[in-house]
Amino acid sequence: MKFSTISRKYPAFRDDKFKNPQKWLQDKQIDDNAETLWRVHDKIYDLSNFIEHHPGGRNWLEMTKGTDITEAFETHHIHGTAEVILENFYVGDAKLERNYKVTFHSDGFYKTLKKRVALKLSNHVNQSPLKSMSKTFCDLTLAATFLAFILVSRDFNFPTAALAVFSLFSLTIISHNFLHQRDNWRMYLVNFSTQNYRDWRIFHVLSHHLYPNSYHDLEIILVEPFLNWMPIKKYSRYFYYFMSPFVYILVLSGSCVIRIVGAFRFNYKLYWDEILPLSIPLAMYLFGNFGMVDTLLLWYGIIMMTSFIYAFFAFNGSHHHNKIFHDGDELESMDFGIYQLAATFDRAELQKNQFLTLTTFGHHIAHHLFPTLDHSVLPELSELIHDTCKEFETELSVYPWYELMIGQFRQLGREKPRQIHLRSR
Repeated sequence: MKFSTISRKYPAFRDDKFKNPQKWLQDKQIDDNAETLWRVHDKIYDLSNFIEHHPGGRNWLEMTKGTDITEAFETHHIHGTAEVILENFYVGDAKLERNYKVTFHSDGFYKTLKKRVALKLSNHVNQSPLKSMSKTFCDLTLAATFLAFILVSRDFNFPTAALAVFSLFSLTIISHNFLHQRDNWRMYLVNFSTQNYRDWRIFHVLSHHLYPNSYHDLEIILVEPFLNWMPIKKYSRYFYYFMSPFVYILVLSGSCVIRIVGAFRFNYKLYWDEILPLSIPLAMYLFGNFGMVDTLLLWYGIIMMTSFIYAFFAFNGSHHHNKIFHDGDELESMDFGIYQLAATFDRAELQKNQFLTLTTFGHHIAHHLFPTLDHSVLPELSELIHDTCKEFETELSVYPWYELMIGQFRQLGREKPRQIHLRSR
């Protein structure tokens, strides 16, 4: 029987033969009972006249029209201002119940923590210098990336190639920090990896962050059937073990192929920023010592090596330990925050270094709970999250990185659903 732990409907997108972020949004409109407008909890809003005035940028509202944006609204607006503005666009109560089972009760874990975080940020944390440091790291990494690629095109050897891989890997993850936030020029930097920030905002921000490790999580679905972390398996664990390195190598460029196929076969729109990745091989060709063909081959080789390291960190980092929730498992609580804790672990090694936090998805639990906050601010919330977990008698799971890696391979072999115990009240 097809079902999802966190939703009443089995997602329509799940059985599509061709899967891409735009199709995920289209099928989400089918599932979400949003009546062609925007749904928040059990109310329908018409935000058409607010699109141009949305502080986060028009892209967020244009993408989500016709869907239930409850989870996105709650996690992206920590302070109460947005709730007051929202009521100006109220149309009526929703005719059908919400598809998603996750809850946001005022006395529940997430809403309690959210109120405390809002208070702390307003009264006790000066975010400006912290954000400035993140921007400085990002800008220096961008410069280092172009310099490294030019160096490798002038004198190809292991040190210059390793520098290019490390720089592009760091830039890809650092730019992820900025695409969660209101529109800004640094969000485009993820495009240099051959991915695209618009796709990231769908498969990562609107899908993975809101519905992690579920059948609604596009980051998981896009690598199926080659990798499958869900308890219900089609192939043996050895197939997934064998396929892992091949998937890792193709994760970055594979998303580019999906966009191109979607454009030519299904008429999905391509944008001007799709050509940004080509600025790197252009710089290599103009300032390097190789011809055009050799330059493109060298560039793509570095993309594949970067992809392997990126996927290795992403897949083994925080979400796929065999003790973590995956769809089909049973949750003790459907509170949104408890669900995030059940689907996310933190790495013990990345708690105190800002650069490592920015470049390796550090402080991942806090990031999932409050994704629009700059990564530099997340360490300031650690004690508050810890205390709230203790009050609600639930667990904040922190593991060494090597144990998370071992757990990811165990999860590839896990074939039975289980109950996830976080001891929430």
